[in-house]
Amino acid sequence: MIKPQQLSISPGQTMVRPGQVAVQPGQIAVSPYAAAPANFDISTLLASIMPLIMMIMVFMMLKPMLTGMAETVKS
Repeated sequence: MIKPQQLSISPGQTMVRPGQVAVQPGQIAVSPYAAAPANFDISTLLASIMPLIMMIMVFMMLKPMLTGMAETVKS
């Protein structure tokens, strides 16, 4: 069983002091904010990229109008 270790570092500190616990070779660092792969399915992916898809579609519809306005300003 791997037990969590606490490493407290002061600002500007570049070396580990005696008595301070450092990360051991082979120890895997895991962020508490990492998403579990089991909770990430295709519907979550689609829901997260849907606003981007909608914005792309809006700009695709606006592009001909903006191109026409630019041509009008040139002439």
